Amino acid sequence: MDPELDKLTDVYLRHHATNGNEDFWAFEEVDRRVRAGLAQGWAVVRILVDKADADIPLGYIAAGPLEDLVDGYGDSALDIIENACETSEKMQLALSGIWLERESTVLMRWRNLMTRYGFLGGIRKPLSTHPDCWF
Repeated sequence: MDPELDKLTDVYLRHHATNGNEDFWAFEEVDRRVRAGLAQGWAVVRILVDKADADIPLGYIAAGPLEDLVDGYGDSALDIIENACETSEKMQLALSGIWLERESTVLMRWRNLMTRYGFLGGIRKPLSTHPDCWF
């Protein structure tokens, strides 16, 4: 693993856990990378999801950089994420924690994935629900 990404993701997760101002730079850097391009954003999000050791930090990642990735890059992001979901139930769970607006161009595709992974239909409990997504 890239040592810089390793440190960035560790500090990002520590910032979430402690809310320490000294670690806020990691929040800003993750946000910058997600907005800089799909490849950069995916690289950091994938590592964050892998490192999340409980539902609370996973939900934080889902509601932040993962959601921003889907909002910003739409189908292109979902192509990559869906591929990762094929071998990772943790990534499936993370994807169940994003919120999309009713106007989102990928909402129906996301809902189909949630059905396929068992979150829509009651087989599995999603990380988070929002009325605009889970109608």
